[in-house]
Amino acid sequence: MALKICSECKGKISDKALLCPHCGFSPSPTLGNLLRQQMTSADAHQEVFNKQSSGSAWEEKRSQKRIDIKLLVEVNRETTMLINISKYGMKLAAPFIPKTPDVDITLDNGGQVFEMKGTVRWVSGKKTFSNLIDFGVEISDAPLGYYEFIDKLLALQ
Repeated sequence: MALKICSECKGKISDKALLCPHCGFSPSPTLGNLLRQQMTSADAHQEVFNKQSSGSAWEEKRSQKRIDIKLLVEVNRETTMLINISKYGMKLAAPFIPKTPDVDITLDNGGQVFEMKGTVRWVSGKKTFSNLIDFGVEISDAPLGYYEFIDKLLALQ
């Protein structure tokens, strides 16, 4: 494995990395092409997710304190960038939009791995960083350790 310089933030990254762990930029032109293809379907996804989210607890999404944290997590076994997190939701950014609203999430905090289930509630048409799509996930099923992890992060703030 060799290190190279991210053209976006100038941080050091692996030459095998799909995304820069510092800023989320993807140096791969194929990921950029994929993003452009998926951006055309973002509006359709947004409409579906908006209909599903009406009347749900997600409408209270800002009642929970959010923690700004940058981690790489997996959504349906695809690498995404975690932007912020709360007990019941998270904002993610990726070069793709999940194909279905129901997603499997794997979060590795370095000490524990949390396997969770969630539902995509919104998709932004705007790009995060330079080539990623933001989306919000409501967490529907998580292990007890996940909630303890969030409580510890909140206590540090």
